[in-house]
Amino acid sequence: MTNKVLITGANKGIGFEVAKQLGAQGWSILLGARNEQRGLAAVHELEKQGIQAEWLKIDLDDLNTVHAAAADVAERHPDLNLLINNAGIAGDMAAEPLTVKTDDLRETLTVNVIGSFEMIKAFTPILRKNHGRIANMTIPVNPSGFWHPFSYVTSKSALDKMIEMFGQSFKRQHIPVDIFGIMPGGVSTDLNHHMTNPFIHTVEEGAAIVVKIVTDGHHHQGKIVNDYGLGKLVKRMVSAHSKQSPKSNG
Repeated sequence: MTNKVLITGANKGIGFEVAKQLGAQGWSILLGARNEQRGLAAVHELEKQGIQAEWLKIDLDDLNTVHAAAADVAERHPDLNLLINNAGIAGDMAAEPLTVKTDDLRETLTVNVIGSFEMIKAFTPILRKNHGRIANMTIPVNPSGFWHPFSYVTSKSALDKMIEMFGQSFKRQHIPVDIFGIMPGGVSTDLNHHMTNPFIHTVEEGAAIVVKIVTDGHHHQGKIVNDYGLGKLVKRMVSAHSKQSPKSNG
């Protein structure tokens, strides 16, 4: 049986790269995106690489699209066995808490929490029949001096707790769906203006972490899995340090 995955927000960034890497392993891709033109363009790129792909309109700010997509998948793709909730927004990442606008916080919570909640509810009945998995992309939620995007962290903190509670509930009710979060670490995307430094993964590296976790065959029920690929980061740090340090004359 061919493995089949639905990835939201998969027309660009880490979502698209995860689709590419899973597709290269033989997975069939259902590519969720808000915009038809961008979604179909991404599907075309995958198909050029020999990957079976299809666009589904999913806008987490419009729950009707979530329910319509779930009904469509139940009818035409009942063998779906993996959902990756990748779509999300960051809000105003530079604003201090007192300057965050209520509308910014509301929109970020609507997409990242309510939208993900509806995706989980809508697609669990399909995945339940296939003993499937639901992976939710998340971020470090402990603010620091250099990492404190208020709306983003607030929404992902709520998402993490929601994952934990869904996991506990699935266990209690013997629902054979493995739900968990994935925290791949910093990844250079348009969300962070393609930031680069020794601690930031490339899109390819970040996607490889996600692919490794969703295909590892282990149960991560209710957990946040944070495999940062530390070995690569250490190598990069050593390399960067050696380039910056003056050579010894000794």
